[in-house]
Amino acid sequence: MDMRARQAHIVITGVIALAVAAGTAPAAMAAPGDWTQLSQTSSATAYPKLRNIDQPTIAWFGPSAQVLWSQSQSPGSQSYLTAILDGNGAVTTPATEAFPAWQTLTDNPTLFALGGQRFLSFSGLNPGRSGAQYFATSPDGLAWSVSSGSMSETQSAYASYGSDAIDNAGTPLWVGNAGSTTGIRWHLGTSASNPAPAGSDQSYTLGGCCAYSAAAARDAATGAVYAAFYSNSSATTENGIQVGQILPTAAGWMQAPGSTQIENGRASSKSTDQMVAMVGRPGGGVYVAYVVGYPTTKNLRVYNPVTGATLDVPGSEGARTVSMSAEPDGRLWLTWQRGNKVLAVHTNPAATRFGSVGSWGAPAGTEYLWKSAIAGTAGGAAVVYTATTQNAINAWHTMVSRTLTLQAGPTRVRRGGNVRFTVTDAGDAVPGAKVKFGSRTGMTNASGKVTIKAPTSGGRVKVTATKGAYNPGRTTVRVR
Repeated sequence: MDMRARQAHIVITGVIALAVAAGTAPAAMAAPGDWTQLSQTSSATAYPKLRNIDQPTIAWFGPSAQVLWSQSQSPGSQSYLTAILDGNGAVTTPATEAFPAWQTLTDNPTLFALGGQRFLSFSGLNPGRSGAQYFATSPDGLAWSVSSGSMSETQSAYASYGSDAIDNAGTPLWVGNAGSTTGIRWHLGTSASNPAPAGSDQSYTLGGCCAYSAAAARDAATGAVYAAFYSNSSATTENGIQVGQILPTAAGWMQAPGSTQIENGRASSKSTDQMVAMVGRPGGGVYVAYVVGYPTTKNLRVYNPVTGATLDVPGSEGARTVSMSAEPDGRLWLTWQRGNKVLAVHTNPAATRFGSVGSWGAPAGTEYLWKSAIAGTAGGAAVVYTATTQNAINAWHTMVSRTLTLQAGPTRVRRGGNVRFTVTDAGDAVPGAKVKFGSRTGMTNASGKVTIKAPTSGGRVKVTATKGAYNPGRTTVRVR
């Protein structure tokens, strides 16, 4: 694990917020093993290799997705490797260097679209470089141009304990916990100089230590930009997930509800272990996802600092390493891990209700899952994880689809009795879904409902709902 103090576990009780009701359908299982290995390292100790702190990034550019990750090529030499996928998740451009290796590169670069170009925000050390935050651009993801300029005043971005960058209405914005972990810095725009001029960074400093895993998101409805970070500060109000508006003006910081708790008179929390999961929804609003509970994770929570509303994820106990993204229609996507299982869930377009949790297992032979990234697209999401398999860490990719919710009424029935099944997608009716109840089948109507007679054999009978482009929904009915 990353030993730069990220794992310090501390936090306090959050402000009580109104939770939006969520569904309670059981998780639906998809066939595991449908993963594509993107990187090609063969050892955890020999070069080239991925480290367990290297967090991949992924973004959609039209019909294709690009994945990028840090890889140590030799002692004192690091590269960003990248691969391009088509809309079905098939690799069209295998792993290749984005640009020639540097002496050091930060472990969590950020990739996004900006002004018709692919924009990469990163830092590192190399001859002629001061250690500021840097950027590179590409028209196609294949040929990258590294700018001689920068996007930070600080020269400690290369030693970042957290970094993120976003498109702020055509102007890039960087946020980071650079060098010192006593707070967060941000810088709007790029500069032709290296580093950027003195006074061009803005910052917020904690009263205690420390701050990690910075992230940012823009509210599409108002244009306001929010930042977030994880803090293990001994000051109870500074502990846990901290969220604040930073643009167009700084407007104070809030503690995400439930991200901390008081235990035996002290603040306790769980580290995010990677960049705080944060996204701006296309329809408006900013959302932050994090774990609730210490020392055991009770559930995942999504918090909207614009409205103060929270939404808890059903079936998310024990979650860690959370990533979040959005579909173009406004749905939110989350992925997390529990043991060696990769789980994902989506919301409705209004981001007020979750669907069922889907499980995609993990790459075959996984010994440990490390870091994740997710990028929503129409109807699903592209997911990337780093995982140790056969004593080597590699980047792996899979596509996930929305999981159907299948509910039965009643859940106990006599043999030959009628059971009404309802199939939904995050609360919305799903017509034309095939429901299989034992050996009997039926098709849902326009309201997402179908009635099927119970089989003549007794016991717990499995029921499955399927429809093209969806992950199956499952439940059981006890037949007497």
